[in-house]
Amino acid sequence: MKHSQGIEMRTVMDAFVEAKSPQEYRRECRPIRRSLASLFLCAGVICIGSVQLSAQPPIPGHWPLPLISTGETVYDVVNHVSWLADADLPAQQRFGIPLCDASPEPCVNRSGSMNYASATAWVAAMNAANYLGHSNWQLPTTPLNDKGCAAKAPPAGGGDSFGFGCKANALGYLYYTALGFQAPNTAVPIPPNRVGPFRNFQPELYWSDSLPPSDLTDFSFGTGSQDGGTGDDFNYVLPMIPYKLPGTPPARGMGLQVNPDGQTVYDPIANVTWLADANLAGSDTLGLPRCQSPDTPTDCVAQDGSMRDATANVFIGNMNAYDHGAGYLGQTNWHLPPVSATCPTYGCNGLTQVNPMGTLYYIQFGLSAGTPVVDAPDIPVGPFFHVWPYPYWSCQALTIQGAIQSACGVGPNPPLAQWSFSFGNGYLGTARPDVADHFVTAYYVGCDLPGLWCSLLRQF
Repeated sequence: MKHSQGIEMRTVMDAFVEAKSPQEYRRECRPIRRSLASLFLCAGVICIGSVQLSAQPPIPGHWPLPLISTGETVYDVVNHVSWLADADLPAQQRFGIPLCDASPEPCVNRSGSMNYASATAWVAAMNAANYLGHSNWQLPTTPLNDKGCAAKAPPAGGGDSFGFGCKANALGYLYYTALGFQAPNTAVPIPPNRVGPFRNFQPELYWSDSLPPSDLTDFSFGTGSQDGGTGDDFNYVLPMIPYKLPGTPPARGMGLQVNPDGQTVYDPIANVTWLADANLAGSDTLGLPRCQSPDTPTDCVAQDGSMRDATANVFIGNMNAYDHGAGYLGQTNWHLPPVSATCPTYGCNGLTQVNPMGTLYYIQFGLSAGTPVVDAPDIPVGPFFHVWPYPYWSCQALTIQGAIQSACGVGPNPPLAQWSFSFGNGYLGTARPDVADHFVTAYYVGCDLPGLWCSLLRQF
């Protein structure tokens, strides 16, 4: 995809743009302030809506906020920072940081993801290269406390704010306010796909059968990692049945074997039978409602098929109770996949520990750590491109007021946790900086537009 180098004004509004009369279009594309509207009128800039971004409905009364793109950067008029327009620049430009294939850290995966230490090294290398004429690039910031967040850790855990609705952090501001998404909707829907005999795989986190109060364990088909999370996050569901289904043809070899119905797949290495649709809930919620918000209605499923951990267990229960108790596809022994607590973060292929999802990823699909099971489509997200529906690294701001313009400080619980924000569902959480691989984007405080533009916009 080619991206224009000309300056473009995008008032990123709702997720849908409808054909309107010129009068309606001008009325609905009014900028924030009358003086700003006069500025844009004098500059000869027109109001341009974003393309359809996701399956979420338009946000009633959402007021557009301006993001100005030069093709390489995107200037945020409100926070006065200039973002990389390419939200996955590390996949194209590593600034001398090696690939992770056979290199020690810091390193970058081919997809562009990396751990936190590598992210800070990549930003430092970008500054050393004076990329686009600037040497003050930084990771997006997150304040320790944000009254808009849905959750708050206990004082013993640092008292930090996290969860959905966090808009004071830089990435959350983009997702919720500037781009107008509503949690738990994804910014980048994954199109239908085939991975071997499977369909509709998501390069994201999938729930396991772990239960509270222990740490909930998930497996990432975006990076091959096994890690812990919170039950309020939204992940995907890959149902399975232990062992081989009775009455199916005998196994031949150790590769994946599609059963005669074409709806299930037997893995002779893990000795489990998988549902061939790796995101059934994306098309069939089995009676569960679609989410209006992350917790409304209770036990709801997002438009893209992701859901909370508790809802995932309800979904499996509905599979077993399907068709008046006959079960989905005539089976009543569906489960979430098991995991072993002794598994390392990466490389747990299920040969020595129980991890059938790891067996799929590492052995049957033959993927190496850090490799997504499918690539995210390069669809425009407002003025941004190469956005991944996956967590992005964020550093902790030194201040709460003016946090987005703040420099990076220490994490919420160093060295055990650093901030991350997901464009897959709008969730602000934390992750182990030494082991988790997330995506990376950056901005610098300042304006990358021609001088007259910057001086005129500085007052807003």
